[in-house]
Amino acid sequence: MLKIEFLYYNKTVCKRCASTDKSVKQTLKELKAAMKNTKQAIELKETKLPESKLNLSPSILINGKDIEIILNKRKKPVSNHCKSCCKMVGHQVRCRTFVYRGRKYDHIPKGMILEAIKKKSSKF
Repeated sequence: MLKIEFLYYNKTVCKRCASTDKSVKQTLKELKAAMKNTKQAIELKETKLPESKLNLSPSILINGKDIEIILNKRKKPVSNHCKSCCKMVGHQVRCRTFVYRGRKYDHIPKGMILEAIKKKSSKF
């Protein structure tokens, strides 16, 4: 069983969360098609974070381990000013950023999700 948990603050207003949600959906669609003839199952859990944990948004855990730890060995999340969430909550906040293949992202790209899944699962 491959367990993917997507943690987010607001997928409707926050551009980072919405873009990551799109990446997650595209990734799962591809994986399910590729896994048609295997016995491997995928479970997706989506967790809405409270405002007090907004700095962790967006995040993806694969089998309980953060995607940045899996790929970049980074234990502490990196963040920057998030215009969408600042407008939503009415004060300055910082949301997560990610580094994938030498490029900085404000969302989690599909390639990053696929690579982390491949590292955590021998079935792909």
